Amino acid sequence: MTSRFFFISLHKNLINKKVMFKIIACINEKRVIGKDGGLLYHIGNDLKNFKRMTVGNVVIMGRKTFESLPNGKPLPDRINVIITSDTEYGVEPADNVYITNSIEDAIELCETLFSDKELFVIGGESLYKQFLDRGIVSEMRLTIVNDNADGDTFFPEYSMNDWDVYYESMAQVSNWEYKETTFHFQVLKKKTND
Repeated sequence: MTSRFFFISLHKNLINKKVMFKIIACINEKRVIGKDGGLLYHIGNDLKNFKRMTVGNVVIMGRKTFESLPNGKPLPDRINVIITSDTEYGVEPADNVYITNSIEDAIELCETLFSDKELFVIGGESLYKQFLDRGIVSEMRLTIVNDNADGDTFFPEYSMNDWDVYYESMAQVSNWEYKETTFHFQVLKKKTND
């Protein structure tokens, strides 16, 4: 463990890169993202876009989000970084899974090993908030569902004064719990002081 930490620290000092993160989330008009430990919406186009954007890159998530993945398995063809305060937490050994015990450790891991990849924070509520609060999110890719269903997990509040709308799709329609629901995609980029 000590030699690996030394290697990471040495390597980090050699590259000295500050990485920025992107957020992916599906929210509704109340900023709800989930209910009872799962996603609130299962929209085919949203899930396809998620896969297209994240394959070959890094997905960063909390333990509960990881455990809510299909079959509780890491997402294939992506590097899965799990953040948990449980120092005893483990998963089945896999080449594409890293477990860290803090956001700082996850950031250092990404700076050291994955600075050449896109880094996507995929949930949950607490991680979204902590990454946004640290000012290290450069982009948010949101699916916004025109619905006001209730849930128990929320996307953090954010001010549009801090973000530029880089892209916004036209409204699309999906069936969700036997009713038609419209949604659209939005890409927000963090405003810079340039």
